Amino acid sequence: MGLFNFKKKTDFFAPVAGKLVALDKVSDEVFSSGAMGKGFAVEPSNENIYSPVKGTVSQLFPTKHAVGINCGKMEILIHIGIDTVDLKGAPFETLVSVGDEVDNNTRLVKVDFDQIKAAKKDPMTMVLITNSNDVLKDYNQVAEVGSQVDNLTKIADVKEK
Repeated sequence: MGLFNFKKKTDFFAPVAGKLVALDKVSDEVFSSGAMGKGFAVEPSNENIYSPVKGTVSQLFPTKHAVGINCGKMEILIHIGIDTVDLKGAPFETLVSVGDEVDNNTRLVKVDFDQIKAAKKDPMTMVLITNSNDVLKDYNQVAEVGSQVDNLTKIADVKEK
């Protein structure tokens, strides 16, 4: 390895329009504790879930509540709602397939958040780098918590090891 590490930073964008929330403020400890990796959350204000990064769809959960994306060495999880796995896919319409190339302009899922709220589930949507400990050199959140964001809002820049 040379003296300098010129690896490019990866921009992360909001997956949905809404209010940016610090991950440690999410109501589910699995996410707020950081056990699932570094990341952020958005309290959604519309139905469209976009890719937060340029990458490849690696996983679509059968219950449609989460999407996996590979971006470089990073494994990214977009988790829509808390305990929404219990809804067995009902409020979700998947718009991509495994292997699809995506970016922050690619809609991944259409969500009926009213149905999620009616089922007494939290609609909070998280973006997590599930292998953070293994691949991250630097995670720098650039957007202000509490601000209104959408899929064009850069939330963080991330550098791999």
